[in-house]
Amino acid sequence: GFRLWLTSMPSDGFPPAVLQNGVKMVLEPPKGMRSNLLKSYTSDPINNPKFFGGCTKPAEWKKLLFGLCFFHSLIQERRAFGPLGWNIPYEFNDTDLRISIRQLQMFINESAEVPVEALNYLAAECNYGGRVTDDRDRRCLKNILEDFFCEEIYTTQKYKFSPSGVYFAPEDGPYETYIEYIKELPQMQLPEVFGLHDNADITRESFETSKLLNAVLLTLPREASGDSSTDPKTVVFAQVADIKERVPLEFDLEKLVQKYPTDYNQS
Repeated sequence: GFRLWLTSMPSDGFPPAVLQNGVKMVLEPPKGMRSNLLKSYTSDPINNPKFFGGCTKPAEWKKLLFGLCFFHSLIQERRAFGPLGWNIPYEFNDTDLRISIRQLQMFINESAEVPVEALNYLAAECNYGGRVTDDRDRRCLKNILEDFFCEEIYTTQKYKFSPSGVYFAPEDGPYETYIEYIKELPQMQLPEVFGLHDNADITRESFETSKLLNAVLLTLPREASGDSSTDPKTVVFAQVADIKERVPLEFDLEKLVQKYPTDYNQS
């Protein structure tokens, strides 16, 4: 026997038989500013010590890097507010962040002064802005980025990202200090960090509740069964029980290590 791994973007033409007989795995972006920032700092290329410390202007580099990651997390989390966040929900991803990070370091290393204006143009018009189709969304994206890609972020001590000062650009330090700072951030962020009123949380919660209920409704049978006495809840619970039975048991890692010890001669 063998296992076949398939990766695919959402597509209406994907073979239904593969979906029905396979085990589906979905990778979704983390939820919340703290989780998004932590994911950015523990992913390539930031988690590479050689890359993180390979800039000729470390103070400016680390401040702008944090601002860029914060911007990336912020524009993703704005989607949770529906039309208040973006007129059209855009699928910003890690590729946009990765190319922007590499360009940031390259431009800083090759320029006598930090080219803030050029960095803003590349990120807002090309890397992220290339996905934006609405004029007002594009204007909003550019204005948000200007709060993070600016001279003040590396010339002002604890440059604030929110009116309350809960979010700010940490001072120059080793990689571990940024991880510690991110872990101390609140798990749930207030709308102020997005530049929105507190009442925007009502829209966000309504949007997430509607999304959850729609997902639950999709599990219900679309056509009426021949037996009118069949309760929809019974059908759903039966499906859950069937899926649970087909999920394989977890591997016993200790037994696997004993049965198949590591042999470096095979590498």
